[in-house]
Amino acid sequence: MDLFSRPQSKDFVRYISHRGFQPLAPANSLPSFAYAGALHQWAVETDVHETKDGVLVCCHDSKVDALFDGEGAIRDMTWEELSRLRMKTGNRLNCLKDEQKRMPLFSEYLAICRHYGSIPFIEAKMDNVKKIMEAVNAAGLHDSEVVMSTASLDRLIETRKISKDIFVHWIFGTEDRLDELARLGNAGMSWNYTDPLASPVEKINLSREAGVKVCLRAADSTAAVHHMLSLGLDYLPSNCMHNPLEGGI
Repeated sequence: MDLFSRPQSKDFVRYISHRGFQPLAPANSLPSFAYAGALHQWAVETDVHETKDGVLVCCHDSKVDALFDGEGAIRDMTWEELSRLRMKTGNRLNCLKDEQKRMPLFSEYLAICRHYGSIPFIEAKMDNVKKIMEAVNAAGLHDSEVVMSTASLDRLIETRKISKDIFVHWIFGTEDRLDELARLGNAGMSWNYTDPLASPVEKINLSREAGVKVCLRAADSTAAVHHMLSLGLDYLPSNCMHNPLEGGI
């Protein structure tokens, strides 16, 4: 599967719905993933951690304290303990049913992506990338249908040893190891510039010269989207923009 076969246009942008579609539901919640899929997002991003008893879950932080009504590190808690916690922050939280406020299982996220045809854009926040890939395959998804994303280039190197087909994305890559990323093949990266309108074109060209696809954060305004498209970026992470439904709504 070629994730980039369809050309981008004003009618189709490869939006990565960051932690799901946050304007309509809390980040990294089951409804946020479902809204992203229903809105035809090219990809739905989430963060993956492993519990004390080996269950993969979706949560941005390594600790539950800031996002849930509990305390502690995910790696020190069992899934049974985590499943009893409820989200305490996020958009339209009061509109959710009680069950929708719990931490999602990674398998549930994958099922939603598969149902809607959105690409799972997986940020690995654990070293055991093999376990993540096993979960992807168990969900009936082929390696070529997902993206493995992480701030650790070493995790991407390990991912490539496991799969030659998966697209790997280096979060906030650095120039000193760009050649290593390029040698992995089928790879992309983002440069760490908070304002996409102020990011240097030279960095984007550097990625292209290495044969690496590239994006910036974050496509959160019409001006930013137009600028990113004018730069020829390959995909656009966003916290709020989305592709319109086919045929309108």
